[in-house]
Parts: sequence; C-alpha cells; structure tokens
Amino acid sequence: MLGALLEQSPMLGARTAHISPADWRRAVGERLAERTMPERITEGVLSVRVPSSTWAQELSLLSHVVLERLQAAGHPVQRMRFHVHAGSHAARAREVTTVRRADLPAPLRQSLEQLDDPELRLAIAEAAAYSLARRPG
Repeated sequence: MLGALLEQSPMLGARTAHISPADWRRAVGERLAERTMPERITEGVLSVRVPSSTWAQELSLLSHVVLERLQAAGHPVQRMRFHVHAGSHAARAREVTTVRRADLPAPLRQSLEQLDDPELRLAIAEAAAYSLARRPG
C-alpha cells in the first residue's frame, strides 16, 4: 500500500522506477540477466544486484551499451551502481567447476627439469597438467 502511494506521488514516483525482467534481459542478454538483477532507478541511478565484484566489473565495462538499450526502452537511467549480494538471486548463479590435473608425461618432466627458473618451471608444469586434463580420452 505504501509503495502504491509513493508511486502516485508526483515528487517521489518520478524519482523511483523499476525495470521489468524482460527489459533487463533485452538490455544485458541471457547470460548476465541470469546472474544479475536490477533493483530500482532512483534519480537516474540504476541499482543492480550482482553475485560478485567480478560480475560488477564485467557489467560496468558494458554499462554504456546497457544504458543506451535501457534508455531506448524508455527507462530514465543515466548511471549504474552495483551491489554485491551473495543471497538468493545471486546464489543460484554460482557455478561449480571441478579442476583436474593430469600427470605430466616423462619426456615433458625431463624437459622442464632443464629450465633454470624454478617459478617458470612450476608455471609451465601446472599449465600443462591442466591442459592435458582437458583433453578428451
């Protein structure tokens, strides 16, 4: 009831608006729409809930495109502000990845032993172990 009264108020209703899920999906695409949620527009600033700071950064890099699309759809947005929220909506976006490492073949281990730099040797060995684990069969 209070929300309806605020929206009817010429002073407050003009300052706060919402974006429909369909408009948001069109503005950011399926991938981002599944992991983010527009909360409200207040005085031209769109508050967006994101699951992590990484998602906030990715969305901020696309903000000019997103703002143009939202403006074209009639939304009064000028800027975006991101809020990290690991709760309900963002939590379902969490992906679980299992990382495997393969054993390095003897010839590769022998080649790596000839490298003088231990950090470089370790970096190459780890990259090779992860890469070999991704190979099919």
